[in-house]
Amino acid sequence: MAKKVTDLQLLNHTVKELYASISFEKGRKPDLAKMKSLFIPDAKLVNNNGDRPVVLTVDQFRAVHLDRLLSGIIMSFEEKEVAHVTEMFGKIAHRFSTYETRFDLADPRPFRVGINSFQFVKQGGRWLVTSIVWNDQTERLKIPRKYRK
Repeated sequence: MAKKVTDLQLLNHTVKELYASISFEKGRKPDLAKMKSLFIPDAKLVNNNGDRPVVLTVDQFRAVHLDRLLSGIIMSFEEKEVAHVTEMFGKIAHRFSTYETRFDLADPRPFRVGINSFQFVKQGGRWLVTSIVWNDQTERLKIPRKYRK
């Protein structure tokens, strides 16, 4: 008898696929088509590091990411989840996902750490991202213990 997959396992899989889709080794490209498939059509990505939020559509985010690769600004990139807190109710979910970012995948120290705040809806047996808002850790803004590994 097959083991039933839980909603949390499905959501964990979506998050893992999302991080994998934007990460790539030198000489390779990110899987931006896969990335797009993990979002609802009108999803937003919001960088809240500056004085004002920078709001992007999924296509705008993909274009920026690809442009940095094609222009040689970045040659490899990895963003991975190192801790998370997930809350679910019915067909909605929220996840505070603490991440580490590296431009050199072999570097033991991350270039950046921060928190991605994901919002999800469940549709057709899949969890899809409706929005991501992120904020990087700084000298003055430290990630609280409850969101660290």
